[in-house]
Amino acid sequence: MLDLQRHADCPLWDALASPVVPWPGMRYACVKVLHAYCKVFDKQELYDLIVRKTCQECKCPRETHAVYHEQLTTVRERLGFKHDTNTSRVDPRQMGYTWVPPGILTSAKIQRYFDVIPPEKVPKIGTQGERFRDKQLVYQLPKQDLALAYCKHVEDQNRSSYEDFVAARNEIALDIGYVKDTPQATKCAGCSDALNQGEMAVTAPKFREQTLWHPRCFKCTTCDELLVDLTYCVHDDQIYCERHYAEMLKPRCSACDEVGTPSFRNIIQLITKRFRVIVMVVFRLSSSPAPLMTD
Repeated sequence: MLDLQRHADCPLWDALASPVVPWPGMRYACVKVLHAYCKVFDKQELYDLIVRKTCQECKCPRETHAVYHEQLTTVRERLGFKHDTNTSRVDPRQMGYTWVPPGILTSAKIQRYFDVIPPEKVPKIGTQGERFRDKQLVYQLPKQDLALAYCKHVEDQNRSSYEDFVAARNEIALDIGYVKDTPQATKCAGCSDALNQGEMAVTAPKFREQTLWHPRCFKCTTCDELLVDLTYCVHDDQIYCERHYAEMLKPRCSACDEVGTPSFRNIIQLITKRFRVIVMVVFRLSSSPAPLMTD
């Protein structure tokens, strides 16, 4: 959607509000058509705002213009995950939300869940929370990280490496959490405060069953933001949004926002880390004192 009123002072105001911009028909879903339109009508700034993330005039990021790709499917479908028994049977829009957490099967419990989330982050239709979720979908789950089809700058020789990365991530790291009642008193994996028996908590299938979080604590370790739609990646027993998980393993281009092949330094660091682990294991198995390893 376009929230034009939020940037009425931007020099692109007239261009964005112009009736010649074919938003109703195009819905900015096809980048090729949009690029052709902007090229023919000399509106490169408009293209940069939508595709390149930054307004060339007022320099504000794309997210603050509220220009987002229209979500035609759920996050689960977008990631290629099948529906399971944890998927809520409640239609979120009938309750006035754009999303409800999986694992909750009644409207009363859904309300209880949102009661413990900061109000400005509750995805209620027509509120700041809806815009926050839209922003996080774009930021935490960049489409170019999910499938090669959305990448424009991956070189032919790197395509197989990219697909291997996606396949490995989907198998060992990426998943969707769900909500359940705490079976017995334990500690939150996020804040270490108590989770009482029967208290609503978030569980992540990539962790053991006893690992639970308060709903407000299920956050990315790097950006410290709530994980959008409970979608997470696990790395070294920590949870991350997909964006920051990918950036720990591959460099990201600051212009096109695509992840690329690791730099020479990244490769050396990875080899060194694995070598150190192998050396430590060998010395432990041989019952010999491990040598002092230095970076």
